[in-house]
Amino acid sequence: MSGPDLKTLTSYFRLMNTNGAAQAYHAALHAGVLSAMDSGPQSSEQIARTCGLQEHPTALLLDALRAMGVVQRSDSKYQLAEVARMLLYSEYRELGNQYWHALPDFLKTGEPIRKMDDVTKSEESYQTQAAMLGWMLSHAAEAAATALTAKSPRHDLRILDVGAGSAVWSLSIARRDAESHVTAVDWLSILEVAKETARTFGLPERLTTIAGNFHEVELPANAFDLAIVANVTHLQTAEENAGLFARIHRCLTSDGQIVVIDAFPGASEGNVPFALYHLGLALRTQNGKVYSSEAIRSMLQSQGFEAGTLTPLDVPPFMVGMLVARALK
Repeated sequence: MSGPDLKTLTSYFRLMNTNGAAQAYHAALHAGVLSAMDSGPQSSEQIARTCGLQEHPTALLLDALRAMGVVQRSDSKYQLAEVARMLLYSEYRELGNQYWHALPDFLKTGEPIRKMDDVTKSEESYQTQAAMLGWMLSHAAEAAATALTAKSPRHDLRILDVGAGSAVWSLSIARRDAESHVTAVDWLSILEVAKETARTFGLPERLTTIAGNFHEVELPANAFDLAIVANVTHLQTAEENAGLFARIHRCLTSDGQIVVIDAFPGASEGNVPFALYHLGLALRTQNGKVYSSEAIRSMLQSQGFEAGTLTPLDVPPFMVGMLVARALK
């Protein structure tokens, strides 16, 4: 019997290790192992006793969690790493299983488990997620701000953030210049998360909010130098995106720019994070779609923008890009 080729063997071990890591995490979560460390460092004996488990397999599980970066060990005691502390009481503690468990039914029916792109449900859907998304995308937001200010350094920017969520993208730009100001547009409850981000950044006085549906609220004409549309286009139809870009075009000054930030597909083969993101999007939206940069460029050009330039943001989650286009007026 001949052995497998290297590519086959690599794929096999990647699948085995990915599955094993997920199983170990979920076992620790549901056995109470992670919660047992919430109050502070604990030995494996203490954790096993608290959870009603055997000490030896508990110690082996803890060492696996340590190798995964979920827990840390100092001397003989274990404690939660930041990622575990963040996950423990969040909606993401199940690592998306609320969606993935519905995958078999989705394959049969084509019906998503949730419709987060339904405008009547979007506020409820994103209220609990906005802060978490801000946390997850904080490094990407910093990378975007760095790239944007390096290419076209400007001061005293009037920034419009449409569908702002945590407003981490716009506020990351604003805090690089003492005179820049952000106007965030989103649902009322979600804007509270944006206000908290502004307080964390030390910029509460430089954030203005407009509550409501960003397709309908009144926006001032020729009032902004920069418009941010981050993590929005994948929740809109092509027609809705074009309409939104048209609204933004009217809001920008003659030398204004739009910044579209979203998951942009690169090489599809072997791009596991992007493929899983696209599948997960279908599980939780009715019409969600990941658009290519070419498709977004075409929409922008149809509404009076240049084609723009795409900059990949080479930080976690490693599939986000920033498309910058100037308004033609």
